[in-house]
Amino acid sequence: MKKIIILLTLVLSLYAGVGVGDKAIAFELTTLDGKKSFSMSDFKGEVILLNLWASWCGGCKKEMPEFFELQKEHKNGFKIVTVNIDKSCDDAQNFMSSVEEELSYKTPFISLYNPSKSLAKAYGARGMPSSYLIDKNGIVTAVMVGSLSHEDILELEIKIEKLK
Repeated sequence: MKKIIILLTLVLSLYAGVGVGDKAIAFELTTLDGKKSFSMSDFKGEVILLNLWASWCGGCKKEMPEFFELQKEHKNGFKIVTVNIDKSCDDAQNFMSSVEEELSYKTPFISLYNPSKSLAKAYGARGMPSSYLIDKNGIVTAVMVGSLSHEDILELEIKIEKLK
């Protein structure tokens, strides 16, 4: 019986994914346009909002303009890094183009492409969108599953300022 409980605990902990206090997952991914590659280590010493999203995700469409504004307001010591998991890069690029057109300016943050979904799997993302606030030392300080509202973004800004 003890072995079953230990095994069950192990399995459940593996399913739980990355949580508050865990080290951010290392990655190396290319931008949506395929022109540049970034790794987690490129953001050492900065506060990061890592956002996993997909073009088919209604909540992603809702929160993306908020991220445009958030990055514009917080340029120093803070970076938003979005990671798209669509099978088609064209779908991801069209999605971002539509947001840019709606807001009348270019994407102010880094948008990466991960069609294998390896980063979402490594984080144990339970839905789209999923966001992770990561401190300067690469430690996850908040996990947010689902679309962030304007009020959520205001609360997030307070956390970002405290971490900077």
